[in-house]
Amino acid sequence: MILQLFALVLAWMHSLAPGRDVEALAWAVAVNATSKTEAAIITAVAFRESSLRNDVVGDGGHSVCAMQIYDGPEALLEDPIACVARGAAMLRASRRVDPENPLAFYARGPRWRSEEARRISRDRMALAKRLVSAASQ
Repeated sequence: MILQLFALVLAWMHSLAPGRDVEALAWAVAVNATSKTEAAIITAVAFRESSLRNDVVGDGGHSVCAMQIYDGPEALLEDPIACVARGAAMLRASRRVDPENPLAFYARGPRWRSEEARRISRDRMALAKRLVSAASQ
C-alpha cells in the first residue's frame, strides 16, 4: 500500500512542480497519509504552502517546512517525514473543527471563520479533489 501511494503522490507532485526533487516529500506523504484522499489533501496543502519544498521558511520566519508549521521547530526543515506528520495531525484537527471548511482552521487558526480561511480551504480541497480524480482516470 505505501509503495503504491508513494508512486501516486510522486506522480501528483511531478505534475504540480515539474523538475523539482520531490521524492523525500512524496515518501513522507505516503508514510503519513491514512488514505489516498488524505494524501491528496496533504499534497495540495504542501503545494500551496511551499511549492513542495521542505526548506521553506515563511510568515516572517515563523512558519517552517513544506507544510508551513507555524512556530514549528527548525528541525522540520531537514525532516520531511516529521514535517508531514505534524502537518497531517494539524489537518485532521482542522477537519474536526469545521467539517464544512476542513482546512480553514489549518489555514488561519483562530480566524478560521473568516471568508479568507474558507476560500483557502475551498481552493486546497478543490486541488485535492482534482488530484484524486486524475488518479482515477
